[in-house]
Amino acid sequence: MTRKRFATATQRIRTTFMHRWKIILFNLAFALNCLLVFLLVFEQQLKLPSWLQVAGRMHPLILHFPIVLLVLAVFWELLPQRLIREQKTKIDVGDVLLLAASVSAVFTSLFGLFLSREKGYEPDVLLWHKWGGVIISLLTLGWYSFRSKVRQVKSLLAATTVVGLLLIVITGHKGADITHGENFLLAPLHSDEKEPAVLLEDAVVYSHMVRPILEAKCMGCHNQKKAKGELAMENEALLLKGGKDGVLWDTSAKDFGLLFQRLHLPLDNKKHMPPRGKPQLTDEEIEILYRWVKNGADWKKKVLDLPETDSLRLLAADRFQTVETDDYAFPPANDNELKKLNTSYRVIAPLAAGSPALGVEYFSAANYNSAAVKDLLPIKEQIVSLNLNKMPVGDEDLKVIGQLKNLRKLNLAFTNISGATLTELKGLEQLRQLSLAGTKVKWSQVQPLVSLPKLSRLYLWNTGISEAELKQATARFKHLSFESGYKGDTVVLKLNPPQIENEEQILFETAPLKLKHVVKGTTIRFTTDGTVPDSVHSPVFRGSETIGKNVVVKAKAFKTGWISSDVVERTFYKAGVRPDSVQLVNAPNPQYKGEGAATLMDARKGDQNFRSGKWIGFQDKPLAAILYLNHPVPLSSVTISALIDIGSSIMPPRLIEVWGGEDSLHLHLLKRFVPQQPVAEKPGSLQAFTVSFPPAMLEVVKVVVTPVEKLPAWHRSKGQRGWVFSDEIFLNE
Repeated sequence: MTRKRFATATQRIRTTFMHRWKIILFNLAFALNCLLVFLLVFEQQLKLPSWLQVAGRMHPLILHFPIVLLVLAVFWELLPQRLIREQKTKIDVGDVLLLAASVSAVFTSLFGLFLSREKGYEPDVLLWHKWGGVIISLLTLGWYSFRSKVRQVKSLLAATTVVGLLLIVITGHKGADITHGENFLLAPLHSDEKEPAVLLEDAVVYSHMVRPILEAKCMGCHNQKKAKGELAMENEALLLKGGKDGVLWDTSAKDFGLLFQRLHLPLDNKKHMPPRGKPQLTDEEIEILYRWVKNGADWKKKVLDLPETDSLRLLAADRFQTVETDDYAFPPANDNELKKLNTSYRVIAPLAAGSPALGVEYFSAANYNSAAVKDLLPIKEQIVSLNLNKMPVGDEDLKVIGQLKNLRKLNLAFTNISGATLTELKGLEQLRQLSLAGTKVKWSQVQPLVSLPKLSRLYLWNTGISEAELKQATARFKHLSFESGYKGDTVVLKLNPPQIENEEQILFETAPLKLKHVVKGTTIRFTTDGTVPDSVHSPVFRGSETIGKNVVVKAKAFKTGWISSDVVERTFYKAGVRPDSVQLVNAPNPQYKGEGAATLMDARKGDQNFRSGKWIGFQDKPLAAILYLNHPVPLSSVTISALIDIGSSIMPPRLIEVWGGEDSLHLHLLKRFVPQQPVAEKPGSLQAFTVSFPPAMLEVVKVVVTPVEKLPAWHRSKGQRGWVFSDEIFLNE
């Protein structure tokens, strides 16, 4: 009997204790909701002390509690009674969940209100999220207050639970948009709705290279909904405006301004951007931003408008496909059909190895007729490029050309078309480039083609279109690039650089030097001593010159009445003695490992794109390579083919050492060479560092190329280690 009384007394105490705490927590929730409503009414006059700002910043920490508790309460209230032994248990647990949800909801709403008073949050953007939180807080309080009546009416219980769940989803969605960007919650549902891939021919530097980086790594915190530091980055005007600390970039500053200062701060620095814990920008992404700003931060410039050697254009080559290398879904043409269509005046060939896309070119105007175009219809699906330049194409031929639905490039320059049937081309929805230069077309005939969805470039020089019409069209159709050439006798034209047609840069024997220029009457002058060619002293290219050693050929074009061209240069390497094998002492950086040691002896030259896979890169350790020969060979120099890209921290080596001997255990130092370091940033280039030493019979050669330990004070990454990149090492007798 005593034991039963004790149990009864214990139960009574527990019930009294729980009841008392329920009253305390309910009164707390009621009071805080009253405070919440009061603060909302006088929100504009609200001034927060620093300790309340700290409480406000706890909002992201505690907001998950009311979400979880309310969801649990909803499912508990809807749980069938038969699954629970006692009615009292269901009521008690349901009361605890509702009351806990109410208390946590009001604290979350209050802290969210405090956080919203900080700078960087737009009131209009916060509206739905803020009021959603307030309604959830009031709903949970009301639900707990009238819980008995709600439980008795099934329709009311169902309606309350549905409203509660909807409020959680909507409010959470609006909060995620503020924190993570527009439509964050529902983005996976639209993952298949991808924008079409942009080709290199259509890519705009800002829109397709810079903006995606800002969207992925910056705009989550710097948008009009959540402008940390009063900085939003969603459009050109906001980027130029900057934030509370000033403008984002300044090309006159040594470090190019605030954006790059923050990017290059140590990760542990609280001002480093993006903050620690957020996805960081890669070296390539930083390089893209830097090059874009350095080039003038042009919002409209296309990638193909950049010089071929420009670093941004080289970076773009890895990020975008071209018309030639694009992925095509259509099947390849029948080989027998292609053999039948290929003639001495018409060449049809794949645009790239293994690609089903075909390019068609005509060469003989005398052999051209309308049937020559109609012959292409059996392979109309595969034709992507069609060159009819200077062919006697008539207006009726455009009806056939209009059936080539996958056409990307069409050249009708200097043909006989009048423009009357240009509308036949309106079905070419894949067309990117169209040349009508040298024809009689008028603007009224060309204008309907402007609506082609993917057309990006029109060549219209020497046509019936007036200069005023072209100027007006350029201003109106900004998505198009109009190539109109030069007009007027007072314009002095600049020559294009000559072409160096030698395909192989590594010479196994003496080869003829091949220089060419497309403008007749042009004189090409060249040098092989490192100087810039001039119009008086440099030798004239005659066509009989040869190259057979390590040499840098620089060429420049000259013509009376024209501005001389820019200099074009190419480095040639004498293959010399080919090693039997190469061993790397230190592994290259995993990002730039090329083909390992084989990279240094595969006779494949890299270009200025150090990410091409043809280079091996070292930063923390020297490039140390041991080259083995089959038998002792007389050697007198070693040439290291290197890449210099100062903006990317790829510098000339600090030191080059050449060791040699009969085997790898008995090597002696042959020569140390200290390359000259730059004193300012220069365009990227390929360089050959030749280290000469007294002739010696060698069977093993060891080359050690040491990167600079600290980048100079004028460099934007000052104090950090530099890189060395090499693609070949040559042994010379």
